[in-house]
Amino acid sequence: MAQIKNFLQNAKVYLEGNVLVGVADVDLPDVAYMTEKVKSLGISGELEIPVLGHFKEMKAKLKFTTATKEFGKLMTPESKLIQVYASLQEYDPASNKYKSVGYKAVMNVLPISNKAGKIDIGKPQDSEIEFTVSAFKLEIDGKTIYDIDVLNVKCEIDGKDYLSDIRKNLGM
Repeated sequence: MAQIKNFLQNAKVYLEGNVLVGVADVDLPDVAYMTEKVKSLGISGELEIPVLGHFKEMKAKLKFTTATKEFGKLMTPESKLIQVYASLQEYDPASNKYKSVGYKAVMNVLPISNKAGKIDIGKPQDSEIEFTVSAFKLEIDGKTIYDIDVLNVKCEIDGKDYLSDIRKNLGM
């Protein structure tokens, strides 16, 4: 019987692998293929076809209760590595036991906007930083779900490298 996925138990956000960013909510990037509409003789309509291994712009957000000292580091106009380590709760109905499973999201990012938030007594500031994402890797329970790197022409999904021939054709 399949495990029942419950929810995220907890998570921590790190900058460059060792600096705890602070208390933050994370909006991970949407991953959507670039597509092109095909309409021609020999087919009975239009078809939107994904461009193999190529993706639309990916963005991520870190939302803070309050701004932190790391806010400045996150806003420098340089590439950064952001890692989100989390624990997911699963339930196994066969054994009637819970299990915690590792979840890891790794992103290479560049900052594109900063919302310092509001100042109101006794209220969270709701500060946030938005990033453009050039690489996004997602792992669950030690298994890589996908590893996308638009600058290095990389698209590995479920263990298959979909751009190896393209890299070879480009002399990479």
